[in-house]
Amino acid sequence: MDGLSIDVVGEGAPVVLLHGALGWGAQTFAEQYVLADTYRLHVVDRRGYGASPHQGAVGWPVDVPDLLALLEQLGGAHVLGHSYGGVVALMAAGQRPDLVRSLVVVEPPMYGISDHPEAQSLTADLWGLAERAPHQDGAEFFADWADLVLGLHPRLVSITVNGWSDLDRIAAEATRVEAMPLDPPVDWDGVRRVSGPTVVASGAWPPENARAATDPKRLRAAAAFRETAREVAERLGVPITQFDASGHNPQLTEAAAFNSLLRRTWG
Repeated sequence: MDGLSIDVVGEGAPVVLLHGALGWGAQTFAEQYVLADTYRLHVVDRRGYGASPHQGAVGWPVDVPDLLALLEQLGGAHVLGHSYGGVVALMAAGQRPDLVRSLVVVEPPMYGISDHPEAQSLTADLWGLAERAPHQDGAEFFADWADLVLGLHPRLVSITVNGWSDLDRIAAEATRVEAMPLDPPVDWDGVRRVSGPTVVASGAWPPENARAATDPKRLRAAAAFRETAREVAERLGVPITQFDASGHNPQLTEAAAFNSLLRRTWG
């Protein structure tokens, strides 16, 4: 774990929080720091993101060993993974369920495991993006990625890029080069051996406006996230936990309800 940036706050049972693509730890889990009143939070910047330097490979091939090393150091912990971080959490839990006290994953983008047509369509387009990515800069890649994965309107993409901080640029570059998470090698039997509760969460992706309610790419993005989360929940034999007022970030948009879920799970 040399060089890995981990923000450690609070006292109590250990919790590890893993962010997804196009973000970093403190940004993704800004609303979860209040839980440090009861738990010892380890908010990780995955390699290549935030304050964790880029050292060769980026993505689950390095993230999973990092997470397992941290869990071994802590003697086990509760694990929360958002988006790509959820993929990493599932892979690590499958390998060492004895180190995971409970597992919460939010919309892991492993679309390749779902037979749903929207997930399969997005999977094909993302493999195409992976072929283009080496020839793009961070902003060009983000425009393609946001269009496919989130169904964002080009005008919103432009506004977002114009407002980027240095950390945003770092995150875009890391996402451009990290390993695709579409069909990773998860040991599902291992994940089912996690001794504590397992929660699979998803947003309902309500439309923000009339355009979002009818835009084909937005609808595909929403369906792909929801249906993939349902497939993960089905493989693990747990009900899906849906946040009706949220899209991909219920930990931010419905923070009070999400944090109540975490307290129940970790308690």
